[in-house]
Amino acid sequence: MARLELQHVCKGYDRPILDRLSLTVEEGEFFVIVGPSGIGKTTLLRCIAGLEVVDAGRVIFGGRDVTRVPPYRRNAAMTFESYALYPHMTVFENIASPLRARRMDEASVRKAVLEVARLLRIEQLLDRRPHEVSGGQKQRTALGRTLVAKPDVYLLDEPISHLDAKIRHELRRQFHTLQELRRVATVYVTHDYAEALSLGDRIGVMGDGGLVQVGSSREIFERPNSIFVARHLGQPSINEVPCRLSRDGGALTLRSLEGSLSFAMNGSQRTILEKVRGDVLVGIRPQHIHVANGGSTSQIDNARVEAFEALGATGVLIAETGGVSLTVLTSPEENFEPGQPVRLGFDVEQFLYFDAVHGRNLRA
Repeated sequence: MARLELQHVCKGYDRPILDRLSLTVEEGEFFVIVGPSGIGKTTLLRCIAGLEVVDAGRVIFGGRDVTRVPPYRRNAAMTFESYALYPHMTVFENIASPLRARRMDEASVRKAVLEVARLLRIEQLLDRRPHEVSGGQKQRTALGRTLVAKPDVYLLDEPISHLDAKIRHELRRQFHTLQELRRVATVYVTHDYAEALSLGDRIGVMGDGGLVQVGSSREIFERPNSIFVARHLGQPSINEVPCRLSRDGGALTLRSLEGSLSFAMNGSQRTILEKVRGDVLVGIRPQHIHVANGGSTSQIDNARVEAFEALGATGVLIAETGGVSLTVLTSPEENFEPGQPVRLGFDVEQFLYFDAVHGRNLRA
């Protein structure tokens, strides 16, 4: 059993990638890192594995400082997005390689490889070489080699990104119950927000220099500490409406800077904004806007359809009103035509408010 600790880790090339990043991942915890491409997610995993030497800070496995310990002595197993398979070996031999490196007896090797191959549904591929299998099958082979190793720390770099939707769904479900992952610390990197929300015991959103917010999936989705975090958790992405507060007697109103969209502020929302001076960036998730039939006080009547897509279980409507373009989630059975007038209703209580200059959540 081991927990992972990072203490003030720094790593840079032509610019800082990790800047005094600190994190603790407990034994049995599945910690997911999400963020845009090129932000340093893979670099962080490579620093934990010892494949990159940190410029400063400490990496600790189970109380043991491994900062200057070479990768082969850290007992961390890493799945690479690029597979990193041995081309001259079969799928079986690739999966078995970490066990054979420990000189495990052949019967135990075969049993362990067959178990993980069944889990990943690649039993029929064990005699093939990497050039004889598909990209998704290569990825499952690389994941199998990691799972079979029984390390102190699992490091998974987008391990299911190239798989088809059905197998991705199955593996996400299995990750929740896989006992090998639940006995050690696991760090899982993805750019897929739905994957992060589904899998993570906790989630870390990565920005320039390190983790900009860490918390449960619910905490981060419902209470993002910045517009940066809000943008990276949600599909379609959150609507961003720059607004200005106006006060007329006791009335408090938000009016969009780019058009005529306006909202009267009441209740808890009013409390958040009452002391704010200047402009506000309003974040409205697409699921908090709906096509209205009248009767709601928080609605607008003069929107027009720009585009509509039916995407399986949901529909995505793009509507324009007063110079503001809004993304709305609807039923896929709806039928909207470009230019068609629509009435939109808003769940104002679910709005998020961010500082217009720095992007910080005003509620936080």
